[in-house]
Amino acid sequence: MQIIDCDAFFGFRAGGGSDVSLQTLLSAQRAQGVAYTMACSIKARSYDAPEGNNDTLEAARQNPGLLPVATVDPRAGYKFEDEIARVAELGAAALRVFPELQGWQIDSQLFSRIVEACYMHQLPLMVAVKGAGAASQVLRRAEHTDYPIVLLGPGYGTLGEALSAAAQRPNTLVSTSGFITPGAVEIAVDMIGLENLVFGSGSPESCIRPAVNMIIGSELPKQDQQKLLSGNMRRVIAERMAKLGKTLSATVDDSVYLGRRFSRPIIDVHGHLGPWPFPMRNPDADCVRDLAGRWGITKTILSHTKAIVNDFVEGNAELAESIAGSDDLYGYVTINSNYVEESIREIDKYLHLPSFVGVKYHPGYAAVSIDSPATFKIAEHFADRKTPFLIHTWGASEVAKVGRLAQQFPGLPIIMGHGGATGWREAIDVIKNSPNVYTEFCNSATDPAKARETIDAVGAERVLFGTDAGLFDPAFCMGLYEEAEMTLDEQSAILHDNAAKLFGF
Repeated sequence: MQIIDCDAFFGFRAGGGSDVSLQTLLSAQRAQGVAYTMACSIKARSYDAPEGNNDTLEAARQNPGLLPVATVDPRAGYKFEDEIARVAELGAAALRVFPELQGWQIDSQLFSRIVEACYMHQLPLMVAVKGAGAASQVLRRAEHTDYPIVLLGPGYGTLGEALSAAAQRPNTLVSTSGFITPGAVEIAVDMIGLENLVFGSGSPESCIRPAVNMIIGSELPKQDQQKLLSGNMRRVIAERMAKLGKTLSATVDDSVYLGRRFSRPIIDVHGHLGPWPFPMRNPDADCVRDLAGRWGITKTILSHTKAIVNDFVEGNAELAESIAGSDDLYGYVTINSNYVEESIREIDKYLHLPSFVGVKYHPGYAAVSIDSPATFKIAEHFADRKTPFLIHTWGASEVAKVGRLAQQFPGLPIIMGHGGATGWREAIDVIKNSPNVYTEFCNSATDPAKARETIDAVGAERVLFGTDAGLFDPAFCMGLYEEAEMTLDEQSAILHDNAAKLFGF
């Protein structure tokens, strides 16, 4: 298995956050067995393109595994084509632009000029299409050309549009860094062809293994997986590598990657049954079982999508029917704080059943706060049972609300779903101050520091394993845990023992 990562960057960020230096990038890529990394300088995108591009080219000269990606900031509007010509002559592997960070539009004359300059110099063009409409805008501005354009990082909300756009233009490729949903890889192959998919991770801001796991855990034949992981990008940049006088090695070494795979039973505390409006397999019970079995997950605890986004009574009933008598799929009773008495009735209806082991709340869809009187009243009803309460927790403000709920009900085990997401550092403080609060890390944003720093700060005993199975393929979040460099004792606790004790398995 050889990997070429087309979606990476390095440098210094004025806004702080995790370390994304060149050394961090190179260390991460080596640790995960990546052979070549196509990377762009933060300095080039945020300060001065020529200076940053020079840094990138020099870094590539000093590090054989780094393939230089240049950029321009077209906002000045004056002769940025000259910089594109310069980096093309110096051997940049591709040009990447950042309209989403620099505040200009893809559907603009600025982007048209970039398209024409890259076409003139046959320089592959890369652009993020995470926002709605972005992929369609790329197509409109570049449909008269046929040189390689790579659409980077569409998430599950924009993947359908990105694939539809790529299908309309020859040589339009899509990177897999945002492929998360079950069957996303296979669906993409069906829609645009294997030859138009390339591997990307978003490193070092994101973990690498989640994106790799989505490929190697797919149903593609091994030879097709290899084309996606490196072969297709080798083809795209072949002329550019000749310009550099660089020959890419074909050496394959799986030992680094395979060395961190888990080999023990796993309990997944965060999953879903029921459809979502994204490119994906139907996440019914058979689908979740199949995906879990590929990764050693022996038990998954689920809520129903309908119960979260629509009718919680109907959703709970459909979940109960799907998991009845199962020894591998268990359920959360979903509540809705808009309907206090109905939520209490749902708790009483299902929690006595052996297949239901917890309660779930999503304040975003219900639009009622975690620390509202209504939520407190529902929690009071089952707090004495010590039934685990999984709460979708997103951002520092919701993390703080979980802390207040935990103080009000100190005997109620509370799980912060998604680990607070963007508020994961604040979540550490809440866990330290609340003995009844636990966390798990399922999230489309896989900050490499999140799991390791949390474990070091609060101990393995307060951390659980969760993947958002059903909405996500478990392969994706499995990668975040695999990168956390857990000891064997930490693996036992986090992957299985903590959940077994908490849920009474």
